[in-house]
Amino acid sequence: MTENDVAPCAELFVERHAARRASNPLYPTNLDTVEVVGQLISSWLSTSDGIVAEQDGTLIGYLNGRAVTGLGGVRMSVMLEWAHATCADAPRSLFSEMYTAWCRLSGRPETTLHKAILFADDVVTHDGLVQTGFGRHLIDGGRAIGASDGGRVVDSNAEVSRPTLEELDEVNKMEAGLDAHLNAPPIWRPKSPGGGHLYDRTWIERPSKGLWVSRSKGHITGFMSAEAGAQDPKSLMSPPVPHITGAFLKPEARRTGASGALLAALLGWIHDSGWKSATVDFETSNPEGAGFWLGPAGFQPLLYTMMRRLDSRYVDGA
Repeated sequence: MTENDVAPCAELFVERHAARRASNPLYPTNLDTVEVVGQLISSWLSTSDGIVAEQDGTLIGYLNGRAVTGLGGVRMSVMLEWAHATCADAPRSLFSEMYTAWCRLSGRPETTLHKAILFADDVVTHDGLVQTGFGRHLIDGGRAIGASDGGRVVDSNAEVSRPTLEELDEVNKMEAGLDAHLNAPPIWRPKSPGGGHLYDRTWIERPSKGLWVSRSKGHITGFMSAEAGAQDPKSLMSPPVPHITGAFLKPEARRTGASGALLAALLGWIHDSGWKSATVDFETSNPEGAGFWLGPAGFQPLLYTMMRRLDSRYVDGA
């Protein structure tokens, strides 16, 4: 891939994304123009290598990836959701072939971890990644917010309300419990220094932040939070929509309807604040989280993050 390929690649992505948005309006409009996508691809290309695929002189696909640091300081080679695309009638093997060619640009890989983000409706690319050794790691989901989310009534004995300033310490203790849950088997989330949220007074005062707690017999048993602001991935978070940033129940509050009551309160706040959609992300190795968010919570997959780990002996300096 060269700088001369940027505009045609951006045009291909925008064409495919327009069809995607026509069938699912949960995808926002921020990647709708060749100018915006072209700038992203060009900036990525300035520090990385890319592959283009042509058929009879016509571009039918592209792939661009580069090494970054993420997941708690782990170096990885990343292909973001806008950094690859294939035309609608491309051969089913095209993505695998482009990934193979991209891997062969250098004799040895830069990192031991390859990460690809793709749109959930791109079944062909998903299958191509599976065939080349990738597995699902993370799901970004979304759901529309409608009139039925305002004032929802759920069957639960839990009392749900906003916390007081004095109760934030208890919420932060539960946030630590959530962090421990995600670091435990079978999830084993990559540990990130300084990870998690600190729930301070801004979670009570700022209109872009929503924090709700459940109570039983006067004691806090769980929380759920959301924030509208600059977050990743940019294809879902710009313009800002509320993203669910945390949810946790103490063991004794599980299977009591408290999670549904917390969700109803949070979705009601989102609806009353005027937002039309919300997003969430969760590890696929978190069975409780996946079952809740894709089940009774009503979210649908919008993006998949897929990972492939390489033997460290193949990497320079390992």
